[in-house]
Amino acid sequence: MSSLPRSLSRLLRTQSPSTATLNLSRTTIRTAQTQATASTLNQPPPPPPHHHHHHSFQHAHTKPKPSPTHKSQLQNQTQQPKTTVIEDPISTHPLLHSLRADPTLKETRPHLSMPQHLRPAHFVAGTLAGEKKLTSAPYMFISQRDTSPSTSQPESTTTTSSSSHYPHATTLFHTGTHMCGHPGFVHGGFLSVMFDEVFAHTVSQAFRSGTGMTANLNVDFRKPALPDRVYVLRAEVVKVEGRKAWVEGTMTMLADGADAKGEGGDVMVAEARALFVEPKFAEKMVPVYRN
Repeated sequence: MSSLPRSLSRLLRTQSPSTATLNLSRTTIRTAQTQATASTLNQPPPPPPHHHHHHSFQHAHTKPKPSPTHKSQLQNQTQQPKTTVIEDPISTHPLLHSLRADPTLKETRPHLSMPQHLRPAHFVAGTLAGEKKLTSAPYMFISQRDTSPSTSQPESTTTTSSSSHYPHATTLFHTGTHMCGHPGFVHGGFLSVMFDEVFAHTVSQAFRSGTGMTANLNVDFRKPALPDRVYVLRAEVVKVEGRKAWVEGTMTMLADGADAKGEGGDVMVAEARALFVEPKFAEKMVPVYRN
């Protein structure tokens, strides 16, 4: 009898710590759950990951709807640029019609008949051509009288025929506002270039090869030349000697509304004389002025 209470007492002492441990574990778990619940309630729930990323992509890449004004600007940007049509101030000039009525003259526009690939490198047809410069290709009228090329005669022989048998030309051109030296006055260098250009084309009619190169050019300026005006340049071969040809000419600024006779305030602005030589290698040169 005495041993049974002792065994029971020993058993009770052995199980007591486990029971206490179990109770403590239950208390700890209950406390941890309570703290986790409180912490969770204090924090906002995180947004769904897929929805969040999708919203950010739309916000970053969606453009605002354009206003009617902005839409009109976008349409203008996508349209092809309009071609600016430059009115030719010479096409309606009375002098042009008068020259066209002369049956002894042949109308030509050498810078337009020039081969396309040569124009960009040509000083007059390329560099000086354009709006506010040499605004349109000059109109040139060449005499169609019978001429005897000087190269058919010995170089030492001087041709003594009257100058009326030599080529002569009348050229109309318009000078824009960007060809000035002093503001409001056309640069004298440009006038000299036009003399040289027309002289070269005129004298080419006197050479068998159709090519002449400038040996000497003298220009005398008489009156100031004004921009945005029509000019007439008259050139005439006065003598041919072997491979040499002498040319003379005048440049006149036409008054606004001048009639076909050149009256009404026309002003001669310059005179020029030149010597051209047909080079020995002319046959190998590109015939720029031969039509």
